[in-house]
Amino acid sequence: MIIYGVGHRLPSWFFKILLTLFTVTGVLVFLDLDTLPTFTGDSLEYVPTKSSSSDQPLNKYSQLLEVDQKKEKYFIVVGIPSMPSHIAHRAAIRATWVNASRWSALKEEEDQFKRIKVMFLFGKTEFETLSEEFQKEMKEHDDMYIINGLEEGRLVLKYKVLWALKRSLMFDYDYFIKTDDDIFVNLPLMIMSLIGSPRAHFYTGSCMHVYGGWGGYPRWKYCSGGGYVLSRDVVQEMEKLPKEVHEVKFRPEDAYTGWLVYNLNTFRDFKVKVFTQGLLKVGAYKCGGFTHTWFYHHVKPRKMDQFFHNIDDNVYQACP
Repeated sequence: MIIYGVGHRLPSWFFKILLTLFTVTGVLVFLDLDTLPTFTGDSLEYVPTKSSSSDQPLNKYSQLLEVDQKKEKYFIVVGIPSMPSHIAHRAAIRATWVNASRWSALKEEEDQFKRIKVMFLFGKTEFETLSEEFQKEMKEHDDMYIINGLEEGRLVLKYKVLWALKRSLMFDYDYFIKTDDDIFVNLPLMIMSLIGSPRAHFYTGSCMHVYGGWGGYPRWKYCSGGGYVLSRDVVQEMEKLPKEVHEVKFRPEDAYTGWLVYNLNTFRDFKVKVFTQGLLKVGAYKCGGFTHTWFYHHVKPRKMDQFFHNIDDNVYQACP
């Protein structure tokens, strides 16, 4: 289990304690914003602590425990915003599309392309209000990240994704993928496509959308939030963008990511190629091919196993 908490200007001896906790319990704690996690037995409670600077960068302490992270190598890091109550969604994802070893089409693929890190993302939640099922899930899995100081809700979704982008840089990987917990991903098709794709200056998905043109904002293209892909160097450059680019008033998370990509050319002289591929399919999925699309939207947990078998077995049901 990995928990990200918050704090500022703590003495070096405190971080030695954290390293000891990690060694003994497997719980990795990062301190960033404005609350301090403390452990009481097997539970975790959040104790507010004052900060002399509320606008510290999110990655202020990201390198302090890097010796334990060892920059694990992945082909893909997947960021998935979720809610504590969506236990069935996460269980279905772990059991189906994100499980690379289960796909027949990937059996002969090199192991390096099947290394995937999943990050389920949650806003700040009072620990005592979490269900027993959620607490049990946290103890059993190392893919759940709580972002303290960021209240849960759609209004902060874009900052939840920004946090995931920054935190993903703890790992060595080729591509960051953002998707949702009601999306089914055709993992073999996506992996095989990405193997032959650029490893730099790359942004792809269903990128036929345009936002802006009001309130002093220009117009820019972006990829649908149901699923898009960024090469790691693009994520690195996004993290370096100035505060006035990161902090904006509009809400859509996918348009926000497109906004960051758009501004890379303005502020960083970093040109990004925007490709449209792996189109997001939205519909009832009652007929037609299952093998031509990367991302399938609005798939309920109970349907994910059926989706998996339809795609893995190359099932095609003719439409009337």
